Amino acid sequence: MPRPFLLVILAAMLPFLASAQVEMTINVDSLARVPRIQADSMPWKWLTRWTAGFSTTQLTNWTQGGQDVFSIDLGCFASYDYADSIHSWDNDLHLRYGVVKQGKQSIQKSDDRIILSSRISRVTSDWYRYTGFVDFRTQFFDGVNNSVMDPNTGAPLRISSFFAPAFLTTAFGLDAAVLPELRVLIAPLSSRSTWVLDSRLVESGRLDGRGVFGLAPGESARTNIGSVVNLKLDWEVATNVSLRTRFNGFMPYATPELWVVTVENAIVMKVNSWLNVSWLSDIFYDDRIPITRSDGSVGPTTQFRNQVTFGINWSVGS
Repeated sequence: MPRPFLLVILAAMLPFLASAQVEMTINVDSLARVPRIQADSMPWKWLTRWTAGFSTTQLTNWTQGGQDVFSIDLGCFASYDYADSIHSWDNDLHLRYGVVKQGKQSIQKSDDRIILSSRISRVTSDWYRYTGFVDFRTQFFDGVNNSVMDPNTGAPLRISSFFAPAFLTTAFGLDAAVLPELRVLIAPLSSRSTWVLDSRLVESGRLDGRGVFGLAPGESARTNIGSVVNLKLDWEVATNVSLRTRFNGFMPYATPELWVVTVENAIVMKVNSWLNVSWLSDIFYDDRIPITRSDGSVGPTTQFRNQVTFGINWSVGS
């Protein structure tokens, strides 16, 4: 198993290990206390939350050196959910876009994501249910590698765009509420599709013989059949401090040793009803995707993104 993959698994499990230490007194009997889906007079619920985060550094005659930095990050989270005594249907839309400007450099993108997920379940017992799961991901705008120049244009190399790539994961399996804060989905009937609907990127991957985003040279789409392991942790660590972790692992049956792993962590510290401080950490690993590493070599590697924001947020919902 590749060493980066082991690092990803370790990083993903740290929040769960921490949770396990806090929940040491939980035994098998506690599983019966995991709440069933509850029906009420309004089975449909909706929520929309907008966030705006920013940071700035300004230096004047600063003898220690450095550069002015300004960044802004905008986000929207919307959910539309249904629940009765037998069924539940959770639909989430997560949008984020951020930019940063450092010194005299041009404005650069720091975050860009479109995530649409849907999970429909049928209750079988107090602590597990049969679940179908769909997860779609892409981005809004072009992504560039500012450290590499395009020989044809002289501008930073363009490496991604809207629907290039786009990922669709579908899964059907058993969803278990292991703890009130933790749910685990094991789905042996799953697929993962990749699209690159940008002919320029596809042609670039064909010319260099490496392909793009794990696709064969000249290929613009591919679907793999496999299994999915999905973990959802929502834990209130302390008053006004919450941890949200999402782990998604896909094992293709054709190459079971080459997992695709995504980990998303968020620690949110609520200051008041409209202000919070958030630490966001994303980890991604796909052995099929070649990356230009910091030392100039090319090959699969673990991708990390960390971000701290002061966020202004407001919500509406039912």
